[in-house]
Amino acid sequence: MKKLSEETLSFWNKTAEKQHYPRLEKSLETDILIIGGGITGITCAYCLASKGAKPVLIEAGGLCDGTTGNTTGKVTIQHDIIYSKIVDKYGMDFARLYAESQAGALEFVKERVRQGKIDCQLSENTAYLFASAEGDRETLKREYEVAEKLGIDAEYIEKPDFPPDSFGMLGFRNQAVFHPVRYADALAKEAVSRGATIYCDTKAIRVDDSDIKTVHCENDLAIKAKHLVMATQFPIYDGPNVFFTRLYAKRAYGIAVAPQKSWPDGSYLSSGEPTRSIRTHVENGKRILIVVGENHATARGEDNTELHFKRLTEYAERIAGKADLLAKWSAQDYDTPDRIPYIGRLSDNSAIYVAAGFKKWGLTSGTLAGQMISELILNGNCRYEKLYSRKRADYSSSIGKTVSEVFGSVGELVKSKFEKTEGTWDLKPGEGRVIRFDGRKAGIYRNLEDHVTILDISCTHMTTELNFNAAEKTWDCPAHGGRFTASDGKLLEGPPKDSLPVLYRGKFSDLAAAQGRE
Repeated sequence: MKKLSEETLSFWNKTAEKQHYPRLEKSLETDILIIGGGITGITCAYCLASKGAKPVLIEAGGLCDGTTGNTTGKVTIQHDIIYSKIVDKYGMDFARLYAESQAGALEFVKERVRQGKIDCQLSENTAYLFASAEGDRETLKREYEVAEKLGIDAEYIEKPDFPPDSFGMLGFRNQAVFHPVRYADALAKEAVSRGATIYCDTKAIRVDDSDIKTVHCENDLAIKAKHLVMATQFPIYDGPNVFFTRLYAKRAYGIAVAPQKSWPDGSYLSSGEPTRSIRTHVENGKRILIVVGENHATARGEDNTELHFKRLTEYAERIAGKADLLAKWSAQDYDTPDRIPYIGRLSDNSAIYVAAGFKKWGLTSGTLAGQMISELILNGNCRYEKLYSRKRADYSSSIGKTVSEVFGSVGELVKSKFEKTEGTWDLKPGEGRVIRFDGRKAGIYRNLEDHVTILDISCTHMTTELNFNAAEKTWDCPAHGGRFTASDGKLLEGPPKDSLPVLYRGKFSDLAAAQGRE
């Protein structure tokens, strides 16, 4: 294990002992295939297996290695300023259904923990949304008024004592926090006991869409299925939906600290920028403060990504005193034009299902997605299908945001072609940068063992040139959120289908000879 200062591993993955399932060793056929071992895929597998189905779930790495294992650990229907915006776009009935569906997912989690006696430190609390600027107060008050009309158990506090420098606060009672990896691991074990099969280290590469779906995996393996669930954050098969124009990649950062002073219980989220999301977790009787925030479009944040962790640490110490850093991490999620996820069929009458665009609220929305898709597969319909359908007026109701995001991606693609390159002589261990190699732009990364990897950093999705992420040691796409490892160019997430070509690997001391000149 690397030293903490050199790693980004979430507190949840550091403290959980989770089951690692075997790799798929031969091609197979199944009625239902689920791609993705986060909370969406695991919940879907559990719901299906509980009704007598025998789904197969595959995951490229280990369960919860992705966004589920890098969340704040909040399970709540309080999703920032959302209900008043839904009312403005779609009306009160739509907003009521959204609240009802999310509340059902919250209750599903609580019930699974109670019935299964899952040791995931689930704790009910109040989820607070606080105005971090005076100008946000009226927006918060309107959200409270809409919440009351929807029947949500809410309260408004005009002058909160905590967090500091807050201007009004909205609270939703009877929400929850938990250890997401311990919960998901227990739910996966229960799904397997009921007839589901799980394979880890089994990466899906592409999908052939016909009457029988064929998913091609690494190592020349293939899985044939009647129903295919893409629980992959960004769908690996797009169909007719051009999801790269309606899913916008965002990154956020998190830390877990052990402060010297006390702070109030509850969950807190700022309504303005910079985003600050905080909650308490109790581990072995010790109170831990979780702080998440510093949101930005993927590959469009600080050049020095370590500054995000520094700012979060400073904020934690401001509210709870000097603190020992226990873990730091980051995560990627996707926003949509209207801030509502896409859950359901990929196209009319399709047997391919999608769950994407959770906008940092995937523990609740991902649970809901698993429930909904299992109903669609088993019953052919679901009460909330229209609400989360890709056919809703997501573009037209949010035209300004759509134009900004889509043209921002196009601008990043164009801009990337004109960015300057650097030399290699002063490249430090742990650093990556854009250089010229064999007459073309490339990306170089020098690891802590003094080996370098040079990659073709034209994104394999739409050839946007990638930016180096110093915190994660990855190459990230500023256009559509594709991410690749700096050590070998392996695809991590996003819309690309292929990894990056490796141009050179070797010792840093041998690099000058490989280039022909320094």
